[in-house]
Amino acid sequence: MSKNDKRSALIELSKFAKARQMADLEGMSINEILVEEFYTDAENFEFNTFKQWKQKGMNIKKGATAFLVWGSKRKNKEASPEPQTDEEKSFEFFPVCYLFSNNQVQPKNND
Repeated sequence: MSKNDKRSALIELSKFAKARQMADLEGMSINEILVEEFYTDAENFEFNTFKQWKQKGMNIKKGATAFLVWGSKRKNKEASPEPQTDEEKSFEFFPVCYLFSNNQVQPKNND
């Protein structure tokens, strides 16, 4: 999946998160809703970035596919193709961030 495909998929999922936010989850951010409502299950309940898992002494398992959320808003737009739709424009300053769950890591000594 290309970077643009990942961004498009996250935009689509964020639409559902926004609808949930407006309906009954007003106090939660879009990222919190994505993690709590769409990604969390019995096997995936703790989410961290690659760097955070490394700091906890864990390695990401080979072949693990990251969960996508929005990163912190960029102050300056990076040089990229002009967004095609109004929806894409509303997300253009937010980079895609990658999270991994507890189910996708193993202790460093189990390589």
